[in-house]
Amino acid sequence: MFELVELTSKAHKNFKVVPQSKTLFAQGQQIMSLKVSEVSQAATNLPVIYTRSGHDGGFVLSALTGLTPEQNLFVQDDTWTATFTPSSMQTHPMYLMKSPKEENAYTIGIDENSTAFSTENGEALFDEKGAATLYLSKVKALLEADIKHSIETHQFTQKLDTLGLLKAIDLNIQFDSGIQRLNGIYVIDEAKFQQLGGEILAELNQLGYLIPINAMLISLYQLNALIRRYNAISQGNQIKQLKMEVAKDANAF
Repeated sequence: MFELVELTSKAHKNFKVVPQSKTLFAQGQQIMSLKVSEVSQAATNLPVIYTRSGHDGGFVLSALTGLTPEQNLFVQDDTWTATFTPSSMQTHPMYLMKSPKEENAYTIGIDENSTAFSTENGEALFDEKGAATLYLSKVKALLEADIKHSIETHQFTQKLDTLGLLKAIDLNIQFDSGIQRLNGIYVIDEAKFQQLGGEILAELNQLGYLIPINAMLISLYQLNALIRRYNAISQGNQIKQLKMEVAKDANAF
């Protein structure tokens, strides 16, 4: 686990973000975290699901980007090919961290040893006077917005969990070489959602949750797009079929 330090113009004046660092960050990720504010856009390209955090076991709103471990089907030739780009990718390699100077405040943190940084080429973080560049200012704005979006995502997830709308499923993938099971995935339970009473549906609508819920349901059809992408680049081990089933082991991934 890397250690974050506060980004400052004094210590990091010459730091630059290396070209392609964002796609290098994404290319080995089979899932990428999302905020609820991103769900509608993400659903136009990606299956939107929930997984469990390896840290505390909590639900994590995510986009499924690959069908095999450490594979992101949307990174081709060092290029991100989806029309939607997750905020976690846009802000990489910078993160929010608690300020070491002010209580209850946040600041930008970086891993100084990350290969995403260079002092020779890339997007500069500070100008010659030590002021934030336009690039850093845009990342800072995204990270600051993430505070609000993270709270909204937590509230959305809590509501789905309280209503019992999250269902664990397995993806049984039939390859030429045999069946592989992708588990640890949670999706909206459409049957339970359709059984909700008018009062609860009105509440969900008032909270602005009906749009992301429906987007998540529709996004599962993007599994077909993942299969097509996989088969287009695979070397002889094609996917013949994919089936969703109720999970046998809800905790694995």
